[in-house]
Amino acid sequence: MMFNQDNCNDLKIKVPQVIEGLIFDMDGTLVNSTPVHYKAWSEAVKPFGVEFDYAFFITLTGRPVIELSKDLIKRFGLDIAPIELVKNKEQLVENNLHNVELIQPVYEVIKQYKGQLPMAVGTGASRERAQFLLSTVGIIDEFDIIVTSDDVDNYKPHPETFLKAAKSMGVEPANCLVLEDGQLGIEAAKEAGMHVIDVKPFYE
Repeated sequence: MMFNQDNCNDLKIKVPQVIEGLIFDMDGTLVNSTPVHYKAWSEAVKPFGVEFDYAFFITLTGRPVIELSKDLIKRFGLDIAPIELVKNKEQLVENNLHNVELIQPVYEVIKQYKGQLPMAVGTGASRERAQFLLSTVGIIDEFDIIVTSDDVDNYKPHPETFLKAAKSMGVEPANCLVLEDGQLGIEAAKEAGMHVIDVKPFYE
């Protein structure tokens, strides 16, 4: 179920009373790293004469970098191996990830429900990247459960990431709330039968 919260800029994110567990995406939901990734991908494909806007990029986020690389290569007919494109992108992104910050409206949810509801991270990033970013912004200890691309066989929009997080929390999917910013993640949450809130309107 998609929760549409009116006047998002004037409101805190509200968690419905039926919710028994919270699952957070990471990039663009917990930390403001999505623009860093967008800039890096843009620079990585620029030598091939390819440009795309931020809105288009958001439709692709939520999956491991190698899957996104394959998608871009296929869509734009790029003459480069997926792993090489990823390598180029990662070189561009590493210098800026230490500058990421918490997305405050989402962090407020963590503070409000700490100790009251189980909380997990469900991300398309690798475990190494997730641990680095969550440690950088100082919230890795808030989560007992972190499900990454290293832990699943199927990536967003497949619901496996969120279903695995719910199972680890011991909460039925119907009683979980997913906080997401990416379209693929929103689709995955719906497919999992979970409640979902698009967090972008709260900080854009």
